[in-house]
Amino acid sequence: MTDWIEWKGGAQPVSDDVLVEVLFGSGKRLTEFADYLNWRAPNTSITAYRIVKEGQC
Repeated sequence: MTDWIEWKGGAQPVSDDVLVEVLFGSGKRLTEFADYLNWRAPNTSITAYRIVKEGQC
């Protein structure tokens, strides 16, 4: 697993098939494939992410 990468919004930073763990402003963590997350939502509270497993494509 990689170190945490600060996230300030914008386009999805990794391919759809990358498994990431995201950290929300509330402190909650979620592990999911990148395409499941809404990276561009203006009210997203993702503050950081890290790669759990690289994609297969």
